[in-house]
Amino acid sequence: MLKKMGLVMVALVMVLAACGDGGGFSAEEQAKIDEIVAELTEDTTAANPFAAEEDATCFAEGIMGEVGLERINELDTGAGLEAGFADMTTAEQESIVDSALGCIDFPAYMSEQLAGAGLTEDQASCVSEGLDEDTIKTLFLAQIAGQDPTTSDELMAIIVGCMMG
Repeated sequence: MLKKMGLVMVALVMVLAACGDGGGFSAEEQAKIDEIVAELTEDTTAANPFAAEEDATCFAEGIMGEVGLERINELDTGAGLEAGFADMTTAEQESIVDSALGCIDFPAYMSEQLAGAGLTEDQASCVSEGLDEDTIKTLFLAQIAGQDPTTSDELMAIIVGCMMG
C-alpha cells in the first residue's frame, strides 16, 4: 500500500512539475516564446488574429514545438517574425500554418475582417463558411510567403458567390 502511494505521489509531482514549467520548454526556449508573444501582441488591432495573449502564446509555443529554438534563431534576423517566414522551407511553413490554425478560429476571424471591410454580416459569414481547410491553408501559406492572399481565384469565387447570392 505504501509503495503504491509513493508511486502515486511521484507521478503527481511529475505532472505538477510538467504543468508549471511552461509546457516543457527550457528557459531559453521560453524566453524566445515570450519574445515572439510580445511581437505578436504589439498590434492590438482587430486585423491581428494573434492580438490576444492566449492566441499569441499558443502560436509561439506551436512555432517552438514545430521548428525548434536553433532553427528559430537561424531565421531571426532581427527584422521580426514575418521576415523569417520567407526563409523557411515549405514543410516549416506548412507546420506554422497548422499551428496557427490550431490556435485561432479562422472562420470567425475571417467573418470579422470581411464585415469590417464592408460586407454584410450574412455575406461575411457566407464567405467564411465557404472556406474549406485546404483553401484556408493555401491563403495562410500565401500570406507568410509574402504574397497577397486576396488574389486567390478560389477566394474571389467564394466572395463573388456570396455577394451575388
